[in-house]
Amino acid sequence: MIRSFLNVFLPEDEHKRTRILYFMAETTFLTVVFLLLFGLMKYILNLHLDTDLLVMISPFLMMAYVYFRYIFSGIEFTDVANKGEYKKQRHVVVKRSLLFGVVFLIIQFIVKETPTNYVEGIELIALPIIATLFYFLFDYISLKRSYKKNRELTDD
Repeated sequence: MIRSFLNVFLPEDEHKRTRILYFMAETTFLTVVFLLLFGLMKYILNLHLDTDLLVMISPFLMMAYVYFRYIFSGIEFTDVANKGEYKKQRHVVVKRSLLFGVVFLIIQFIVKETPTNYVEGIELIALPIIATLFYFLFDYISLKRSYKKNRELTDD
């Protein structure tokens, strides 16, 4: 194993580790290309582009790219190859999503003050519900892709 500070963030599974490193390399390459293009457009074509904003959001776009590539690649759930494991893992995904939502809601109540009107109450509850739905959706998509990919691998 190569010694790097990234090892703290990468999984132990060699296949997952390699794929994630490829995703990180892809996003780095794409970010450099886009930053160069925007820089050239700004200085050569004298366009008034807000490149400061682009530079500020680039790390978040890079993390989002790696996350979505990981989710849609179907490598997260390596042990889900039959219908029974899939159903069991689906229940785990639902429970984990609900737990995330409850913890998020509790943190919202702690951080924000008590709502004084109906709109503030809806705002306080809406964000955890939306976050929970997205959390579930991404985990479910990853599970579904992993199951499909693992089934194809075992059928060969």
